[in-house]
Amino acid sequence: MKKTIKKLTAVGLTLTSVMSLVACGNSNGGGSSDGGSASGEVTKPGKFTVMVDSTVVTESNGAQQFYDYLGELTGLDIEWVRPDHSNYYDAVANAFNSDDIPDVVLLSSDYYALYASNGFLWNMTDAWNDSETKNSGRLIDTAENVLQALLVNGEDGTQAMYGFSPYRGNGCCTYIKKTWLEDAGIDVSKVDGVTMDFNTYYGYLKQMAATKGHFVISAPDFISTEAPYTNYLPEFYQQAQYTFYKNSSGKYVDGFSEKAMQDALQRIQTAVAEGVIDKATLGQKTSDARNKFYSTDPASESGVFTYWAGTWANTLKTNLESKDLSGELIAINPIKELGTYVERIAPAWCITTSAENPEGIFKYFIDTMLDGGDVQTAWEYGAKETHWDTKAETVTLAEGKGEYTYSEGEFHMLPSPEKPSTLMQKNHIDPILALATFKSGDDPGAASMAEVAIENGDFFAKCSTVAVPLPMTETLGENSTDINTTRNKVISEVALGNMTVQEGMDFYNSTVGDKVAEVLDSLNNPKKSGR
Repeated sequence: MKKTIKKLTAVGLTLTSVMSLVACGNSNGGGSSDGGSASGEVTKPGKFTVMVDSTVVTESNGAQQFYDYLGELTGLDIEWVRPDHSNYYDAVANAFNSDDIPDVVLLSSDYYALYASNGFLWNMTDAWNDSETKNSGRLIDTAENVLQALLVNGEDGTQAMYGFSPYRGNGCCTYIKKTWLEDAGIDVSKVDGVTMDFNTYYGYLKQMAATKGHFVISAPDFISTEAPYTNYLPEFYQQAQYTFYKNSSGKYVDGFSEKAMQDALQRIQTAVAEGVIDKATLGQKTSDARNKFYSTDPASESGVFTYWAGTWANTLKTNLESKDLSGELIAINPIKELGTYVERIAPAWCITTSAENPEGIFKYFIDTMLDGGDVQTAWEYGAKETHWDTKAETVTLAEGKGEYTYSEGEFHMLPSPEKPSTLMQKNHIDPILALATFKSGDDPGAASMAEVAIENGDFFAKCSTVAVPLPMTETLGENSTDINTTRNKVISEVALGNMTVQEGMDFYNSTVGDKVAEVLDSLNNPKKSGR
């Protein structure tokens, strides 16, 4: 029996055409398997396919060496499929619409919920509960928060784990250049480690804007492309919700229709009008926003940037210093009205219902990602002799960027194959975000981690909460494109002053109000919606 679902599109800002996705039913019941084999024994899988995005080390940066190395460590025969990064989810949909569905696929939270709810993903709950990793005693304190966020509804409404994340999702915090505070005559001690309210924070932003004579903040657009959506301008959105969410009464509501969003849009409009937020933020790529933060041109340089925590804290610092700019950044506490930063739901490794031996793939491929030994090292740092090594040697970076000497047995990173003027940093699992520690108690690459990254990662973990997943319904999947396209238009038009907040909300309600009501009905009446 064949069934058709709509491909999820335009969850954030990326707009693609709505495609029909067709798949045949299969022997394991469309994702309702309990995760155990009939005999109770788990056999090693034969050759299987894995579809990944660019969060796994790419071909230009030594992917083949990583694939070969992982194969040596695990004895697995894997066919790796890597679609173009910008069209990754189109490629995923096309694969599921063919006779060549991958056995394993890496999915972001929105797509994860969609594919799980339509029966394309294998229920790995029991496999996880019986796994070596879960029962190892090596899981970090916040691991349960990440795993709870992976509980989504399957085709039959069963809430279960249809995917696994070996690391925390991470999120964004706000960085302020110390030199900008000093130049504006702002006492750094009143910002660093202090929980400001919005008025105080905004007053400092205006003070810096007046000193520099132009914008202070330039963000990667006014809204992000994935949950939690508001993470690049958190102080302005505060408690506003971009999409549907379950409120304190246990009822799903449309966050975009609430007063909190209206107030947020007014704050953003005011900040753009007063020159605090860069007008060019509209449609701006993350790379463009980063470049303005790194800029040596006083007329186009930004001084406040909300971006990823942990490893990125060191990357921002390093890139600023490479241009002879001060790398002293202050990661501010979440402001009072925000409460906490939001950690995104981590991308999930999913086994599809087309896999012949899902139990084996889970045990020998997914569960070993956090084995606390050689395989975890490979997923964190890449291939030995390509990305890292332990032999005695002198490592010389290209372009005269540095030379490092190591003794025998000393773990060290090697020059990046893609950019040999820099050392390789990590592979798929950021060591700072890994859900499990090593069996030895020490990460072998700990010495190669920048102290700034470690400290900022710890800071973010203490100042954040994990985003709550939104269940997927057929009605939501069918209407998400139109609803989110309209939301994004309202945000951009209001931000630039082309609409008042009220005009924007009137446009939203008149354009997609009926569709919003249908989605809310499907979320609040799951039996009626067939979810």
